[in-house]
Amino acid sequence: MLNRTVLASAIALAVAQMAHAQTATQNGAPAPEAAAAPPMQQVTVKGNFISSGSASAMKLAVPVRDTPFTVASYTDTFMKAIEVVNVADLYNYMTGIKRSGNTGMEMSIRGFKTGANDKNAIMVDGLPGLSGRFSSPPVIGTDHVEVVKGPASVLYGQAQPGGFVNLVSKKPQASFGGEFGAKVTGYHGDKLSLGDANGYDVSMDVTGPIDAEGSFLYRFVAQANDTDTFRDRAYNKGGYAAPSFTWKVSPATSATIGFEYRRSESAYDQYLVAPNKDITKIAPITTHYNEPGDVLKEDGHATTVSLSHAFGGDVKWSLAGRFVENSDDARGYDNTAIRPDGVTLQRRARKQENAREFNYIDSNVTLPFTTADVGHKMIVGVNAGRDTLDTNRIQFFNGPATGPQSLDINIYNPVFGRAAPLDSLPAVNPATPGNLNRRYTVTTSSGVYASDLMTLAAHWKLNLGLRYTAEKQRFKELKVPNVAPGEKSTSKVLPLAGLLYQPDKETTYYASYSTSYVPAPANSQDINGNNPFTPESARQFEVGAKANFMNNKLRTTFALFRIEKENVLSSFACPRGTCAQQIGSERAQGFELEVNAKPLPNLQIATGWAHTRAVIVKSADAAQVGARLTNAPLNSANLWSRYDIDSGALEGLGIGFGVVYSDERTGNIPSTADRRVLKLPSYVIADLGLYYSKGDYDFTAKVGNLFDKTYYESAGFMNELQILPGAPRNLAFSVRKRF
Repeated sequence: MLNRTVLASAIALAVAQMAHAQTATQNGAPAPEAAAAPPMQQVTVKGNFISSGSASAMKLAVPVRDTPFTVASYTDTFMKAIEVVNVADLYNYMTGIKRSGNTGMEMSIRGFKTGANDKNAIMVDGLPGLSGRFSSPPVIGTDHVEVVKGPASVLYGQAQPGGFVNLVSKKPQASFGGEFGAKVTGYHGDKLSLGDANGYDVSMDVTGPIDAEGSFLYRFVAQANDTDTFRDRAYNKGGYAAPSFTWKVSPATSATIGFEYRRSESAYDQYLVAPNKDITKIAPITTHYNEPGDVLKEDGHATTVSLSHAFGGDVKWSLAGRFVENSDDARGYDNTAIRPDGVTLQRRARKQENAREFNYIDSNVTLPFTTADVGHKMIVGVNAGRDTLDTNRIQFFNGPATGPQSLDINIYNPVFGRAAPLDSLPAVNPATPGNLNRRYTVTTSSGVYASDLMTLAAHWKLNLGLRYTAEKQRFKELKVPNVAPGEKSTSKVLPLAGLLYQPDKETTYYASYSTSYVPAPANSQDINGNNPFTPESARQFEVGAKANFMNNKLRTTFALFRIEKENVLSSFACPRGTCAQQIGSERAQGFELEVNAKPLPNLQIATGWAHTRAVIVKSADAAQVGARLTNAPLNSANLWSRYDIDSGALEGLGIGFGVVYSDERTGNIPSTADRRVLKLPSYVIADLGLYYSKGDYDFTAKVGNLFDKTYYESAGFMNELQILPGAPRNLAFSVRKRF
């Protein structure tokens, strides 16, 4: 178990020792001076949408062209251009990524889903652990968002094979600067008018030095929001605060500590249902099946620490840790089943309290050296972590079809207030007392990894990596009697390899092989309440090309990939709540093309196209073989463009236009018992942005879903009982003051 007090003391001692060592060094030969910290980046209309660098893929400061994988880095400029509030708002404009459920952590990357419990689906500064589970992470404290495609377990441990998202947080800067922002939102579509569902968002970001010498720096980021959504009686309100501090111990040594507090309250919402798995029978997108008092609350806080010391000769040691606690409290009525009449929805009375802790550290050394004529950029590291999950079901009562305890509601004409209050209903159905459980799981993991980027010759580079990883899971049931505690241990050796050919300074051709694994969650259960599951594993083969043309005005990446995943765990609704089964193996193959262009000084275009065929190739149920994976379109595309006028009477005015396309997707996997397939139709939506900059002020007006198209973003793990609709035409107006 990681003791935070001991760890904090050890870090403080390490900093003091490094400061003493640096003083001794300065008394002898002087250490090389570190580059001065850049001033806080001002928001300008000319900033790049997509950055040319991404450290997440290799944990090394190397350009994208030296990375034998597909990576992308979405800048603060891009997030402001499309008026992003949280990470999920970005998915439509990320090539090959779509939502796959009703939480911000659930997405489909290269055809493979991440789940609400995949802690490495979205990381912060390369470490797992979000301060909230259900609401998507806000981006106010994020400097940029990096995406790495494909398996990444060699450097990061367990991870889904499609890839992961890394939120790179804003850090304290040496120059004073800041920004205040305010935004109002509303809807003008799908029978909603301005004034029906308004909202606001206010934020601030201030940074600078604390002392005259600039040895101590600070940053403070905060946000508050209160928003009504387009769903009947649905809302979301919350707050976020993130102070951070940096101590520049010496030119070669620095330490940063950041704190994060996040809370949210929203209307408990299970979204829409599709009788007979037929999307044409779905109710209007504003329909809400939860009672007016149903609520979901989240509360979390995190501490992130990082240390770095440069020894000279580009040898660098880094240590990072992230420690998170969060809890959520749900009170409401779940969608449970559709009655045989096709118009009645069975509901469940549910009270649930969950608590989580994530404690992870990573330490590595970057070692550049030369052997014979081969140059090396090697990173060697260790990481370890412990996470705990306490899921406490306080009420889990499936309402009968008739009688005073019936919780049924009409799918097309829901009438509220007829259901008995939650507190008056039984805690659980007498026939299934084991459903009222409290599961406590502890997972510890550790790994040793090494990766080496070798320059073999003028035009050739080779990347080799290896990881040994081990994980131990412990589980115990705190409510249901006679359930024996369980324990599972797994270990694995994971390789990666990549070869790059660079005929000139603008072009790279590459081929790579990478691997991943994901142990089954400790609280997974089959239909009998057991956990016999083996870890999922995957491997990817990728070839591609990266090129910069026109003096970096046109950057492109093209990749062909094939991912094979085995021992696949699939979740489904069952009398116990959520059960799982290992259905065999899956495969995703296809290609991706991403382009970031500046054909004119004031015109920028970011676009992408993904073609992914993701299917089940092996299953114990023959009806599933060949079935498409859920929420994975065959084709998807996105484009955002912006043009700004920098002279004349219209100086400061800009216009942005975006288009998002998605093919039809499936919302469930068929079976021999039920061969029906829910199909979510294809869609095209357009967004329009208007910008005006004057002095230190930036004004943005955005119209989302310009033509008010009805579409569905995803189906959750309960398939036809949890369909997430896309927002109708929506409006946002923001103003930001920079200083």
